[in-house]
Amino acid sequence: MFVAGLLAATLLIPLGRALLGRGSKRWRDTIVVTWSRIVCQILEVRITTSGHPDPDASLMVSNHVSWLDIIAIGSRIPCQFVSKEDVAHWPIVGIIAKGIGTLFIRRGDARQSSGVTETMAWLLKRGYRLAIFPEGTTSRGESVLRFHSKLFWPAELADVKVQALSLSYRNSAKSEAPFIDDDEFLPHLLRILSLPSIDLHLTYCDPIKAGLGYREISKKTREQILETLTPSLSLKAQPAELLQKRHTTFTQA
Repeated sequence: MFVAGLLAATLLIPLGRALLGRGSKRWRDTIVVTWSRIVCQILEVRITTSGHPDPDASLMVSNHVSWLDIIAIGSRIPCQFVSKEDVAHWPIVGIIAKGIGTLFIRRGDARQSSGVTETMAWLLKRGYRLAIFPEGTTSRGESVLRFHSKLFWPAELADVKVQALSLSYRNSAKSEAPFIDDDEFLPHLLRILSLPSIDLHLTYCDPIKAGLGYREISKKTREQILETLTPSLSLKAQPAELLQKRHTTFTQA
């Protein structure tokens, strides 16, 4: 199935763009969502949800635990992801990310990052839905790391509605799903395949109206996600070690 996903990502989606032009967006979204759902079935990813996705929300924001996050979100929401450029060179995941039209940010390159910001704003203004992981790194999923607020600037520029969602892996997946520290993809994939199932709860938070500044959007979405993961903790009561960076993956400002 991963081979099939690679073929879809590297051949069918670019071919569809070339043949259908602007109309290929819906075709691409259909392929990506369908492929993600099939992979979730093969990996026995069992997703439960709270709340509902807002059809008018153009920017989706999530905490980040694993490479599985992309497949899980992609199976539920047609969207285009934003990633740090390093991911493009990952085995398997990098090929798929490039094929589905992921926008890559080159860390430390202000000019290139500015160009990606403009592209994101342009896409948002034209009705595309984007998804970001503003922690810029994965964690064990027990809390929410610091957000890179500039990733929200395109939402301010495009004046669009934003919706946060939280991912919480449960049961045996709580310890095995996190892709952190020095984890490598293939060994981690084998561990995932050994699990009888992967239980994941996805919570859609209340959408945030358009018109807010990017720093305020960043603050509000982080608070929303944190509240769904640790409802009994105040924002000031987080252990300091949970705010340390883990394994850098998707999106970095």
